[in-house]
Amino acid sequence: MASEIVFFNPGDSLGNFHDYNEAVRSGQLYRHKNETPHELVIATDPKNDEEYLIFYAKDAVDPANNKDKHGTKYNISKHL
Repeated sequence: MASEIVFFNPGDSLGNFHDYNEAVRSGQLYRHKNETPHELVIATDPKNDEEYLIFYAKDAVDPANNKDKHGTKYNISKHL
């Protein structure tokens, strides 16, 4: 199965965790508490798959079209 690779600006992260289940729970709670209609994603850095970050999916960066934000490559682990 191929990984879904997306670019994000690391400063856009809503949180980072060392435990996958904690990241999922926190993302679900954040989405519920803030009543956001926007999809969240749990992502990992391909070089450090022991850290899980939460991003809004809408904040993905297209490095080819956005010269100011180059973004960092992440693997998507889960969509919330």
